[in-house]
Amino acid sequence: MRVSPTTVWPVSDDLAGIRQLVDTYAHRAGLISRKREDLQLAVNEAVTNVLDHAGGRGQVRLHMDDEHLTVDIYDEAGLLAPGAFPAQLPEIAGRAREPGGFGVGLWLMRRLCDEATITQMPGWSRVRLRMRRTSES
Repeated sequence: MRVSPTTVWPVSDDLAGIRQLVDTYAHRAGLISRKREDLQLAVNEAVTNVLDHAGGRGQVRLHMDDEHLTVDIYDEAGLLAPGAFPAQLPEIAGRAREPGGFGVGLWLMRRLCDEATITQMPGWSRVRLRMRRTSES
């Protein structure tokens, strides 16, 4: 798979393919194995949220600069708001899955990545996941 400075991939239920894309891109960006695995899991959660809660339409955009590898996950529903990241792990033990989920995936994204933000505009939302490329990471 050829990795360019910016790579765009449509959101799809091919989660294994998206994880592979992220791993390949992150490896070429110089991320260590643990950080690549964390980023793969975070992106997987974000794409799953688009599939489960935002109509399944969107894109994954990977890009890097000298300091960061950034993955933007866009959805075309625009329902996810900036305050959606829970501060603490939501309690889920003993409860059946409810529509809208419990926010565990959002909590996990925030914990796994060096930075995680949400931007919302009419008709779309963006989850931005960033990992530092520096050797201190």
